[in-house]
Amino acid sequence: MVYQKHKTPVPRILDIVRRLYALEKLRSADLAVEYGNSRRTIHRDMLLIAQTLPLKNEAGVWELDAIKHYSRFQQTLLQAFARNIEIEAECLERINITRELVSFAIEYKRLPKKLGESLSQVISDAEKCRFEYVKPERTTTRTVDPIKIYTENGRWYVIARDYNEDKVKYFNLEKIKNFTPLKGERQTLTPQMIAEADAMKSIWSSAGAQEVTVKLYVRPEIATYIRDIKLHKSQIIYDEHYDGGMEVHCTITHKLEILPQIKYWLPRVHILEPKWLWEELKKDLEIYRHEDQKMQGG
Repeated sequence: MVYQKHKTPVPRILDIVRRLYALEKLRSADLAVEYGNSRRTIHRDMLLIAQTLPLKNEAGVWELDAIKHYSRFQQTLLQAFARNIEIEAECLERINITRELVSFAIEYKRLPKKLGESLSQVISDAEKCRFEYVKPERTTTRTVDPIKIYTENGRWYVIARDYNEDKVKYFNLEKIKNFTPLKGERQTLTPQMIAEADAMKSIWSSAGAQEVTVKLYVRPEIATYIRDIKLHKSQIIYDEHYDGGMEVHCTITHKLEILPQIKYWLPRVHILEPKWLWEELKKDLEIYRHEDQKMQGG
């Protein structure tokens, strides 16, 4: 299979998204002149954005729907997304933002908005909250001090101090039910807990855990694509090969930060180091082969 770079006019889309989040009202006719495109092209852009962002269109004027002012919740969302791609939230106000920001629309689509608003308020008020956390094996009642909202791979989490286990951890917002703010009950977070939350780089990463450098070879047919989407947020291009492939390095603290992405791109990504990660991948592939043979009756 040959992979092509995404055809979407990313710089224009990004700039429009930035302006929408600045609460501008954008007229299709004016945008067509500004960007040097036809009204039909701009209308197509807006429909694309509207698939994932809450927009409304009145007589050719587009704006974010149901957000009448730059709310605390909206700032929380922007900070969560900015943290996810390791930039400062203020970068959203600049014109020369990176193409990664356009995926914020995709992240937003899966956000439980009512719960997100409640969490944002509790975080702002520095109060505790209680909820039921629903998992397949059992449902538990948790009392927590929420620290921040976090988004990763299209899912939304809250990082919080969990009183049940007395540690900082992630909670998937989709698994939270019967959320109740505990009015008047102040948080008891320590500076160490807040620093631990800030140090968490993914739902699999562990603050204070030993960092491991993963070295990968990316084959030529997907090299251009991996430059843009990245296998891991820490990815750097270490070397570019004569054949069009490249060696990339990532820093992780847990194997599941990178293994799912490697599996997705097999056989076009090869693990160079560490050897134990290659052994983990090989073991998973052997398990899959064995289970597949049973399914096929072989």
